Amino acid sequence: MGDGAAGQERTTAVLERAAQRPAHAYLLVGPRGSGVEDAARAFAAQLVGAHDERGRDLVRRGVHPDVVEFEPVGAQYVVDEAQAVRHEAHRAPTEGERRVLVVHEAEKLCRPIAVTANALLKTLEEPPPRTVIVLVTSVPEDLLPTIRSRCQRIDLDPVPDDVVAATLRRDGVPADAAALAAALGGGQLARARALCGPLRALRDVAASVPQRVTGTGANAVALAEELDAAVEAAASRVAERHAAELAEFDADMERHGYDERDAQRLRRRIEKRHQREARRARIDLLLEAVTAIETVYRDVLAAGAPPLNADRPPLTVAARAAAAALDACREAREAFVVNEKGLVRLVALVMALPPATG
Repeated sequence: MGDGAAGQERTTAVLERAAQRPAHAYLLVGPRGSGVEDAARAFAAQLVGAHDERGRDLVRRGVHPDVVEFEPVGAQYVVDEAQAVRHEAHRAPTEGERRVLVVHEAEKLCRPIAVTANALLKTLEEPPPRTVIVLVTSVPEDLLPTIRSRCQRIDLDPVPDDVVAATLRRDGVPADAAALAAALGGGQLARARALCGPLRALRDVAASVPQRVTGTGANAVALAEELDAAVEAAASRVAERHAAELAEFDADMERHGYDERDAQRLRRRIEKRHQREARRARIDLLLEAVTAIETVYRDVLAAGAPPLNADRPPLTVAARAAAAALDACREAREAFVVNEKGLVRLVALVMALPPATG
């Protein structure tokens, strides 16, 4: 699990043992931002025998011929996507003894319960002998019991705040910033790291919103546009990373003399993954903005306890108003999962927030 393994020693040991004599299917459980996706890729690399640096790098970049990742394009897996999982499961390995399929957001196979879940269930019931399926989810209870029962479940543990903070300090993060990120990270080292880096500016803007709400339409539009700009700025870094990945891939294909047809097939796989990641990243960024706003109102309701937002002055609103604000955040969160084009929804969210009274 690489440098994200701090606090996950038990999970790392379980995955290493599992890779020695693998079962046909695994269920990796952990919240988004916990590093569960990276853990799945590291596990896949062990399963296909990618023990050298180049092999692990190919898995990380999604171009190893024997490791195929799947993510839903929309709010759920459609029939064609589920059938693609089944098709890939029955293909023979290219380089090693095994083929590994990593299915992200696996709970979306069952929304609603239909042909998609049944297609996967048939594959799990009659698994090809040289294929291992790794389902990744943050909400295992949304998966069919028949699917869960056919997988070996491995949960990522929440990482204690002191371990997260100590790890961040070793990364060079100042002590105060490390403690803040650990508190806001919710036991997720990967998310805490992001809050010290690519998510820091977005969190700062979003956490400042409750203090600046006035209740007017013009104010709501201005704050929503500021939030949207912060989301776009963070999303642009994802686009830059994608461009760098493609350039690195093209150079690698030329350096190792790959067949042009194989290179184009792998490049299309990367481009499709980038499209999915770009949409998913925007949704995640909008949810991060909502989360930052939520933490401010939770600090109001938990008055007397150590605040999550220790770097900000306390917000002065009535407890009932803070609870109503959290309800508005929940509604916005549910809407963003369905549709990530969110400026209108951001305006509606800010309009629903109470003006500060102090």
